[in-house]
Amino acid sequence: MDCATCGQSFSSRNQLFKHLKELGHGVQIADGNNNSAADNSDKASITERGNEAYYKYYLQQKIINTEDTDAANEQLWKDVYDNLRSPLPITYRIQESSWVGGDFSANLLSLVAKDELQNWSMGGEDGAPKIRITMTKECHHFNRSRNENSNRDNKLSSILHGLQELGATYRQELVSAIPPLVLWSCGSNEKDERKEFIVDLCAAPGSKSLQLLDLLHSMNEKGGDANDIPNGLLVVNDSDRHRIITLCQRSRRVPRGPMLAINMDARYFPGIRRKSGYKQKYDKVLADVPCSGDGTSRKNKNVWNEWSIPQAMSLHKLQRKILRRGLELLRPGGLIVYSTCSLNPLENEAVVSSVIDDVGGTDKVKIVPLPPWLTTKFKAMKGLSTWLVPTSKYGKANKEEDVAFDMYECYADVPAKLKSGKITPSMFPVVSDLELKSQLQHCARFVPLKDSIDSGGFFVACLIRLKVGELGEKPKTDKKKTDDETKTDVNEPVKRARVSGDTQIQSCIEKDGSKAVSPTNELLREGDWICQVCDKLNFGRRDSRTCIGCKKRKPKIDTEEKVKRQPLLKAPCNKNELDPFLDFFGISSSNSAFQNVRIIHRKRERTFVLVSAPVAALSISEQWGAFREAGISLITMPTIPSGEEESENPKHTDITTLFDEAVPLLALHAKKRHINISTISFQKALAQSIFEDLKKETAETERIKTTIGIPLTPLCGNGPWYESHEIATEPGVFIVSCACPLKGDVGRFSFWCRRHTDGSVTTETSSRVLAAMLVVVHTYLEVTPAEGERNNLKWMGVDDTQFFNVD
Repeated sequence: MDCATCGQSFSSRNQLFKHLKELGHGVQIADGNNNSAADNSDKASITERGNEAYYKYYLQQKIINTEDTDAANEQLWKDVYDNLRSPLPITYRIQESSWVGGDFSANLLSLVAKDELQNWSMGGEDGAPKIRITMTKECHHFNRSRNENSNRDNKLSSILHGLQELGATYRQELVSAIPPLVLWSCGSNEKDERKEFIVDLCAAPGSKSLQLLDLLHSMNEKGGDANDIPNGLLVVNDSDRHRIITLCQRSRRVPRGPMLAINMDARYFPGIRRKSGYKQKYDKVLADVPCSGDGTSRKNKNVWNEWSIPQAMSLHKLQRKILRRGLELLRPGGLIVYSTCSLNPLENEAVVSSVIDDVGGTDKVKIVPLPPWLTTKFKAMKGLSTWLVPTSKYGKANKEEDVAFDMYECYADVPAKLKSGKITPSMFPVVSDLELKSQLQHCARFVPLKDSIDSGGFFVACLIRLKVGELGEKPKTDKKKTDDETKTDVNEPVKRARVSGDTQIQSCIEKDGSKAVSPTNELLREGDWICQVCDKLNFGRRDSRTCIGCKKRKPKIDTEEKVKRQPLLKAPCNKNELDPFLDFFGISSSNSAFQNVRIIHRKRERTFVLVSAPVAALSISEQWGAFREAGISLITMPTIPSGEEESENPKHTDITTLFDEAVPLLALHAKKRHINISTISFQKALAQSIFEDLKKETAETERIKTTIGIPLTPLCGNGPWYESHEIATEPGVFIVSCACPLKGDVGRFSFWCRRHTDGSVTTETSSRVLAAMLVVVHTYLEVTPAEGERNNLKWMGVDDTQFFNVD
């Protein structure tokens, strides 16, 4: 099986699909003569892409509105349509706050790629932070088969993947970086020690969340360390459990002290409380909602075959609920950015206008203009104030083989048989509010234009909540529910009953495991309660402390069966718990970087977690099923038995695990159990460690073999790497680091090892991280002359020239 884009062969479907997912390549479809699609010319691949209904629909909607005449706009739409049919260049964003270093990564890429990459930047004007992006000049240029590639292409491909594995770069489409930048740039101009409380409602797979983390780190004072924990909060959420786990894994590569990851449906995002008792309100909310994705046709050619109107219509209601919930989470004056990778006004302007109309109009919520430097540079299209709503059979042939292109201007024109279906009043423009109609032009639609933005299609709207108080009444729910809303667990009780009397039902699970029932012998769900004033049944899933009927507060529970909820982030750590850990690595207890270390207690172990001050101020518990991860995990140690105290000098066996994400942070501050070695020695240590790991035949090692592309034997040298260095004689964990100065900046790399009682040393950092570091360090040594490396050693104060003569 071969990849259609790069021609690389794979022995299994799983390897092929992983390759397609990581690199965004097309699927190989072999013809009768076994000719691969990679042999076709670019012109042939473009002609295979397209959809007549797609072209006609957006031509009728007039989404291109920059020219003076309809004929000029139509010609411009043809150019945009042709660009949407072409392949998408590969784009990487520089993660400025990465442990490796943003400047180091950018400088190293410039030395390796030379003229193979095109550098982009966004922001840097009107107080907005600067975003650096690097893009391939030719689509998928360096992702062809290795035996067809030049050495430079192999090196560029390896260094890009290595930097991404270390969190220094992140593959992200150019227009995908616009919503977080808009959310940050449209905020207040107060730069002095401001706090930012942000929530990303639909965060997975994580490109925008990592960008928001990068922007939070930009708040650090000038002259300070960019890796310091910023005084902010970023709550990342996704409804899919597997996707949020993937996001957490990717976020471990970067400093993520301000991050809290949860797994919830964005429509019912919980109101998290602070330890002071008040609900947490947010300064900024990002709602990059699920959409039909018809703006991603350049990287997903299946859009042309699968595009249909019913898909956009089915998502309209979901998008409205997510945007509505995002507005409720904002403090007065807070901002929310609503974005989709769709061009359809049913998913964009219709959602924004209908939600604003529902909550009380432009007196409650206002659409904010996007920064002029952004809309001008990328030639953004203005938002639509009028649009048409098609039928669900738009572009499809009927029995007489006539293609239907029916569209309606207002809800009154819709036939009665269609009104009870997928077409709803919220899909049409709000004609009664002229101010709202004019503000819709502040929205922006980004499309690929010549000499502007070489990317896909995207829609962005920025809204501000104006007034204090509750928003307008929520829209009534439709009688017909979607398939997702009607699905219930077979073991979950469905029927509900009104219970008379002053009764509150706190739990439907009895001690013997049986289900609790109402006086009418009908099952009730856990958390339901009856108001003692109006006898109204309140559902527990509302998560409200007031009655839905009379607005009286929910009575407190006074029962012996009440379960005590233990705090998840124990605050603060007592001296006997934190000081031994800090002293183990020679870190002062007064170090400001470790002032918000918290401990997550489990049955047999406890995990030390470093979070920002706003995360530490939240009141969350271990029993909260939505919780996934928080902050930077440092170490795990055994739980102290009750009645015993923490040892002042922990043994080497006390630290069960030192997390890979904590190693770069500890390397910056540790004065004990930490050694700095030269880049040559560091490369030798990495090569020997990977060489030992590759002896194990696992799926992980097979992936490393195909991606590392470096002969290990010449790099391993003679004898174990650690014999030439003074390592702590006491057994236990220790950290190994090196610094790679380049053009005024320093790239930092580190891993952790464990010294055993017999004197041997094993490297504990994951093989994937070791392989990525080896690729980057090896490339650095190739593009840096030996004399420059010796000067780097003098700058570090390390005398290790003996390793330059290794054969």
